[in-house]
Amino acid sequence: MRGGWNRNLHYHDVVLNAVPAGCERALDAGCGIGQLASRLAGRCRDVVAIDADTAALARARSECERPNITFMRGDVMSHPFDAGTFDFIALVAVLHHLPLEPALERFTLLLKPRGTLAVIGLYRLSTLADFAWAHAGFIVSTWYRATNPSAPVAAPIREPKETLAEIRTAAERIVPGADLRRRLLFRYSLVWRKD
Repeated sequence: MRGGWNRNLHYHDVVLNAVPAGCERALDAGCGIGQLASRLAGRCRDVVAIDADTAALARARSECERPNITFMRGDVMSHPFDAGTFDFIALVAVLHHLPLEPALERFTLLLKPRGTLAVIGLYRLSTLADFAWAHAGFIVSTWYRATNPSAPVAAPIREPKETLAEIRTAAERIVPGADLRRRLLFRYSLVWRKD
């Protein structure tokens, strides 16, 4: 796996720190070129990495040779996973590609009891606080790019539709008690443990 930095890779440790002890089966939803799946494979017995993008999956398969990762092409919203299948579900820069509330509902269904959902997401800027954080994030992002080799995202990119307030409202309804935090580099994190 090649090294490098981008805004999504920057927050992989937030996701990895949310992996529950003794994780048997994890889902990397929208796995892209497999960087997170590869790291999850070191913490979970079995990792399912799904993405709809053929080119990204081909690269993931060629660069992430781990016996406990299963890469599959498909739509995470319609793939016939059984309910209660996963101890851990991760989404990095993916949730804004999906219908927000149906996606959150689907992931709660796919989690086992006491399973964990970890999201690094993007949100649409709408408030003065959003723009202030974005300004600071731009400065920090510029510094990281200047001091680290760049890693391309190598997956489809889409601008977010929902504001952070809209995401928070949906989370309070569907994943009550989730730890939702604004992050500096145009991202937020959401970590939720199912009862």
